[in-house]
Amino acid sequence: MKNTRRGLFAIMALILVSMLAACGNPANNEAPAATATDAPSPAAEEATFRTLTDAAGHEVEVPVHPKRIIAAFMEDPLSAMDIKPVAQWGVAGVPQHYLQDKLAGIPVLKMDNGLQPEEVLAYNPDLIIFLTADYAKDGYDQFAKIAPTFILSDNPSDWRGNLQKLGALLNEEDAATKALAAYDEKLQQAKEQLGSLITSKTAVLLQPVGDNFKLFGPGFYGGAMLYDELGFQKPDVLKGEYDAYSIETLAQLDKVDYIFVLSGEGREKPPEDNPLWKALPAVKAGHVFAADSGHWFNNNSIANGLMIEDVLKYVHE
Repeated sequence: MKNTRRGLFAIMALILVSMLAACGNPANNEAPAATATDAPSPAAEEATFRTLTDAAGHEVEVPVHPKRIIAAFMEDPLSAMDIKPVAQWGVAGVPQHYLQDKLAGIPVLKMDNGLQPEEVLAYNPDLIIFLTADYAKDGYDQFAKIAPTFILSDNPSDWRGNLQKLGALLNEEDAATKALAAYDEKLQQAKEQLGSLITSKTAVLLQPVGDNFKLFGPGFYGGAMLYDELGFQKPDVLKGEYDAYSIETLAQLDKVDYIFVLSGEGREKPPEDNPLWKALPAVKAGHVFAADSGHWFNNNSIANGLMIEDVLKYVHE
């Protein structure tokens, strides 16, 4: 009897083991029920990086939504899109003053000898952006070891296109479009207000340099604003984009209606005691105006908007 019971127990145990093995068999067509922890979260489904090709041909794994950006001397277009970098451009610890209403409190990079990898590393960026390959020079590989490093453009003068490229890179296309639209509206209103003054009057942006002076051409920072954006007429003396002229050439500014003089900390003063300067019609008429180098030595939407405000303040009937 005991042997019979032992046999029955053995058979039942064998059946139970077989059933458990079947439940765990991968060939079983019935999948196990998913638990709450097995379900993928929305964050896990969303990609965190995109592979993009920059202007220098690098394939870069760019964060979809970067949070700690270093883009030295692109703080103007970043600010136009209400984006704050983790650190901002500066020389001798001094940032771009005209942007500090938007960037107050942002640490200032020591840019006296260019952007340094060691300093960048200290800010733990998740994206480093250079406007052109020239800004990165031979250090691209060093920066790429710190964080994804992207060369934005091959044309530093195309501020409109570069703003749009920056917006696309940062997934902020709408913000870039709105910034451009706001600027274009401001420019159009200024041109309507100035009327015939911009089509009939000449203007120059002059930078005193020792015993000489320089004039900004239509493709160079504030010169682009005066001639290409607003539409002032160029004087015959203006030939290049940022050329030096001898002090004797001052006499050839006799047909210039408005002279904007680059000013600011460390900038030289115009030659006010020079007889050639005193004899200029624009000087006699009081049509010489200070042009803060902080934004006049620039070419971006916020800087250009401030130039427009300066022109409207000084130039009128």
